This record gives sequence, structure tokens and C-alpha cells, in this order.
Amino acid sequence: MIDEVSVSDHHQIGTEFSDNEFDELFPPGYERHYWHRARSAIVKSYVHAFCDLSDTLLEIGAARGHYVSVLRKAGFESYGCDLGDPWVHEEAKPFVFTKTDFADIDRELRDRVTTVLLLDVLEHIEQPIPFIEAIFHTLPALRSLIIALPARQELWSNFDEHYRHFLRYDVTELRKLALRSRLSINSYSYFFHALYVPTLLLKTLGMRRGTAFAPKAPRLHKLLGIAFCLESRLLPKNVYGTSLICACTKDPP
Repeated sequence: MIDEVSVSDHHQIGTEFSDNEFDELFPPGYERHYWHRARSAIVKSYVHAFCDLSDTLLEIGAARGHYVSVLRKAGFESYGCDLGDPWVHEEAKPFVFTKTDFADIDRELRDRVTTVLLLDVLEHIEQPIPFIEAIFHTLPALRSLIIALPARQELWSNFDEHYRHFLRYDVTELRKLALRSRLSINSYSYFFHALYVPTLLLKTLGMRRGTAFAPKAPRLHKLLGIAFCLESRLLPKNVYGTSLICACTKDPP
């Protein structure tokens, strides 16, 4: 258990995105990019597997609210918060709280949250264990976390430096994080497997990665999104990919 002072001090200054970073990473139409199309489907499948429709979900670091919208359309009571001040998709506006820390959302909602989504959030946190402890301390009904992360430290690039990452995770680091946070990993898997070799080749050749999502050719992106989603279902979970996802529950005290 952590004390009230550490709960109030858990926010690390500078972890929120600037307006320019939101515009780079989430430009208009970003949700139609193959990466988000596939990731949305993979996240939704994890939520369906580990949550009930009676659960209340909170995405911490919700950005423009796309994933909140996806989950609400799937029938889940889903909300989001973000420390930054991005524009938010119209259909998500009533459910996404910008310039808001998770500890500052309405108390009635905090008391109902049973699942938290951390989708590419923990890599921005220098000390993720106190952060996770603060989440459980602040949300008394919380039972589970669904976490997505950039994977494989050997893929570290200018992209990670640009967005102020501290680490790309592998299964070993994920297990260390779970153990130190007193979490049990119920399921995990790498995904975006087919991107691993090209990304590693870029790194080996010293080539820089693009830092902006600028979706073009929407039909191609739709097909690629379907292909990466199918790939995630068919390939073994330990085949390396550029991302990692897991579902965790808190160990009993």
C-alpha cells in the first residue's frame, strides 16, 4: 500500500504529449491507418476475453478517444482520460476527460472502474511500478489491467527517442514488471510480427523511422489492418513482434 502523498505525486511532469506530438501521432484520419485498425481489433479481442459487459473500463492516456469509441460501440461502458489537451472525436467527447489525471476524475466513476487500459503508456513512465500502485490505490474496484507496449529493445530507434520512451519491453521485462507490481499475467502475446524484421533491418542500416502517422491509400490500409489482425491470431504468441499486449490481474494481498 502506498500513502496519500505518493498517490498525489505519481504524475511525472512532461509525460503528457504536446499539441505538436498529438498532431504527429494522431493526425486527422489516423484511426484508418493499418496500425490502428489492427491494434483496435486486437485490443477489443482482449477486452472481450477478459471483461464482462457489466464492467466499467477506463483508458488512461486516451488521446483522441478512438479506442474509447471502439469499445463503446462493442457494448462496453468505456471512458478515457488524458493529461494533454488534444481534440477528441465527436462521439467520444462525453466520455473522454482531457487535461485530467486519473486520480481527478469524478469519484463516483473512479469507484466503479474495474478494468484499466494502458495502451502504449508505460514506456513513457520512468518508474512504472509506483504508477501502477497509484492506479490500484485510486480505483478501489479495479481488478485488471490490459497493457500494450512497444516491444523489443533491439528495435530502439529515433522514434522512441522522439516520443520520450524509457524502454521497449520484452516478455522478460513484462514478467519483472508484473512480479514487482504484484500482478498475475493471465495472457500475453507479441503482435505486428511481420513488422519485426523490416524494423530491425532499418535499425541495422542506421535508417531513421518516420515519426508521423499519415495514412494514405485507405483501401490498402484496411487490407493491411485485416492481415495484421489475422496474423496475431494465427502465429504463436512468442514470435517476436514490434508490440506486446497482456492482460493482468492484481494478486491477492
